[in-house]
Amino acid sequence: MTGSQVPFPFGLLRFWARRILPMWVFVGLVIFLMQIAVCAIVHDNASVQSFLKFLEVLPAFVKTALGGQMLQAGNVHGLILIGYQHPLVLFLYMLFAVGVPTTLLTGEVQKGTMELILSRSVTKTQAYVCASVLTLAGMFTLVVVMFLGTVTATHLYDFGQPIHLDLFFRIAVNGGLVAGAAGSIALLAAGALAGRNRAVGVTVAFLVLDYFIWIVAQWWPRLSFLKPVTLFYYSSSVKLARAWPTGDIFVLLVIILACAIAGGMVWKRRDLPL
Repeated sequence: MTGSQVPFPFGLLRFWARRILPMWVFVGLVIFLMQIAVCAIVHDNASVQSFLKFLEVLPAFVKTALGGQMLQAGNVHGLILIGYQHPLVLFLYMLFAVGVPTTLLTGEVQKGTMELILSRSVTKTQAYVCASVLTLAGMFTLVVVMFLGTVTATHLYDFGQPIHLDLFFRIAVNGGLVAGAAGSIALLAAGALAGRNRAVGVTVAFLVLDYFIWIVAQWWPRLSFLKPVTLFYYSSSVKLARAWPTGDIFVLLVIILACAIAGGMVWKRRDLPL
């Protein structure tokens, strides 16, 4: 039976949405509070000076990971962006991006419940589409929550200068695309690999290696040529400070579509159970 002959399983979509909701709420709440906490530090000039002095004694790659040259006294926007590039925030995005598709696809296969799902007038393609929608929509909404955290903080604290929220909106939209790309890579792994642990391991290894190369390439000139091949390169706040990076947005959309479609094609041809 093809997907066109079977009604779309909105019941499965709702069931899976309720299942991942606790994870989404936890990750979203921490990211939201993280933005407020960063803004609470940035609006206090004494705290900023202490923080910048602390950064000076840390390795160069740590400062690069938190914002690089934008971390300067008086550059309030650059300091607020710490909340968008903080390793904890990136880890939470990775947790959601990897956890959702691997739980809903390979996880259901391992538990034997995927066969039960597919016995209820649901095609393999429809099950994959449900997992894709929840993964990508979840990633984008988490980025919206991050932006709302900044909006809330700008109303709670006085920074002594106007805060250009349009900058953070551009970064949030672009961040949603980067997060979506990470989610689509996890979808590809979940659709192609047998075993939840294997899918999680491969995806996490890829994202960690990608992040590591991006960080090292920024302060080691010999590896600078590798920056464009990393996923995190397309989340550059320097380019976003000027205008919408249409070229980067196009690349990220291509990655999302290519990985999601490739994962769906492989998943459709898999024999279950594995």
